Amino acid sequence: MHLDDIKYSAAKIFADFVAIPLLEGQKVIEQNRPSLTAIESKAALTYLAMQWEDENSGKGLSKVVYEALVLSALRNTKSDARLTRLAVHENISGYLSSADETEVSKQVDAALKRLTKRKIRHWKEIDEFCLTFEELTRLQDRLVATENQESDFISEVERLVSIELDGDPKIDAKLQDYRDRIVRVLDSFLLKTGEVFAASVASGEIAVIDRTILYNTVYSDLTEHPSDSVSLDLFPDVALNVIARLCASKNNNVQSHLRKLSDSYTLFSFLRETPDVQKATKKIFGHGKIWLDTTIVLPLLAESFFGEQDNRRYTSAINNLNEAGVELRVSDGVVQELLSHIRISQACSTYATSEWEGRIPYLYRNYVQAGYSPSSFRSAAELFRGLERPEDDIGEYLSSNYCIEVESLSEHVEAVDEELRFATERLWREAHDERRNSNDENTSLGGSIEILIRHDVESYLGIIGLRMQEQSSELGYRHWWLTIDSVAWKIRKRLRQELEAKPTSPLMSLDFLLNSLSFGPARARLTRTHEQLLPILLDLDFAANLPIELLELADRIRRENEGAPDYLIRRRVRDACDRMRGKYGKLTRAAVDEGQDVVGGT
Repeated sequence: MHLDDIKYSAAKIFADFVAIPLLEGQKVIEQNRPSLTAIESKAALTYLAMQWEDENSGKGLSKVVYEALVLSALRNTKSDARLTRLAVHENISGYLSSADETEVSKQVDAALKRLTKRKIRHWKEIDEFCLTFEELTRLQDRLVATENQESDFISEVERLVSIELDGDPKIDAKLQDYRDRIVRVLDSFLLKTGEVFAASVASGEIAVIDRTILYNTVYSDLTEHPSDSVSLDLFPDVALNVIARLCASKNNNVQSHLRKLSDSYTLFSFLRETPDVQKATKKIFGHGKIWLDTTIVLPLLAESFFGEQDNRRYTSAINNLNEAGVELRVSDGVVQELLSHIRISQACSTYATSEWEGRIPYLYRNYVQAGYSPSSFRSAAELFRGLERPEDDIGEYLSSNYCIEVESLSEHVEAVDEELRFATERLWREAHDERRNSNDENTSLGGSIEILIRHDVESYLGIIGLRMQEQSSELGYRHWWLTIDSVAWKIRKRLRQELEAKPTSPLMSLDFLLNSLSFGPARARLTRTHEQLLPILLDLDFAANLPIELLELADRIRRENEGAPDYLIRRRVRDACDRMRGKYGKLTRAAVDEGQDVVGGT
């Protein structure tokens, strides 16, 4: 013990003169997480992020969370500046006011016991605690690494903002304000999405995170933080473009930072819902059979055209689902829609861009934006199917590349109550009629209106029919329909409003599913590398607003570079399209038209 005292006396001197001033001087905690105001909440979130990144995926969530909170509470302690057990409890309970105090105390005491000797010292006679010198040094290194990663991320935001403001004569005056504002918007948005997921798990009802939350966050920031250097007309477009580019970044450090930030906010939100995070997340399904909608499978096909260095976000998501043991299916209706979409894309490839009537098909648009020649699309489509047995070819392609099997749902529709069948078909028909009148993007996914209605109804009701033998809460069902089609969620709401017997929902949202991989029972099956690179905000590609202009640009770049090596042409086309994709304009105006009146303070 005498040697220990000498050791800790030396450590104290080092900490007083080197470690603590360094940490305080960096102001890592104070500067980060603008969405939180209390310094203790910011510290808790910072330590949650570090602990989450350091721990293996098999450790219980409650242990990870409360050990991080204890380390956060003790972050400024040393051998002669200790905290009592009561002070540690009060520190943590201060920002978990809605949680059960008895359960929080139980979890904190358990964490203190686990950490004693390993990371903290305990003076039993007076029941006081402080960090060990080794742990203080380790946390110092982790905080420095965290600050460096945060700094790199902010630099990337600034770089993207400068691209957006290129040509603006007042760019120097605006750059820092735009950068800081976008960081604040993204931070607030990730906090809100974490709260939505945690609340969904607590309530047992899946919620979808849509773009409206992001729009509102952008406009709320303009209202809450007015500035002469930021334009109401310009900033929303710049912010949405930069955030979309960040979420689709090829930079693993950017993706890792976003994932860690998103996960730490989600853990923080769970704590505010319930003190026992592990118990709450056990409700999340750890297995299942998920039917993928055409809106999920088409991006997979499009990503097959991407280069090796491109960020294949949907492919990454599907690979992680396979890694977690989730069974993936498509109905034969989806196969028919894919084949129809490929035929439409091939037909479009034979027309000049200006001569094609209607929206440019999704698959063909992505092929051209990847830099390939329109004339080669027909042969490229043979990657997915041949001419003799196209249905079998598509099924084989999906199975061999993504472990997605074809399975029929039609027979299960008949098991569903007749009133629900009629109401569902009517609502889908109304939705498709509205889409046809508005020239919605999803109308170009493939197939006639009648076929699309039949397939949507079959998917929605077929999974409900499959569940007839299951007795479970919503989160515990085995069968799900995964779609990013916002109409499906509107129909879910309408059905619950119209029908006296509230039907269960077959819908699984992509953001909920990916968060489930991070926090649910399947988490232990993923390696930390897989988990950290789970995509963020998959449905954040706004390029559909300018498909004609993008393809016309691609045609012009090809003509101007005729005779150059094909790989060089592809690169120049791809880069030109990337630069143009962000000029949203229409996007933010559409958001306002849909009733986003947050700017007015309502």
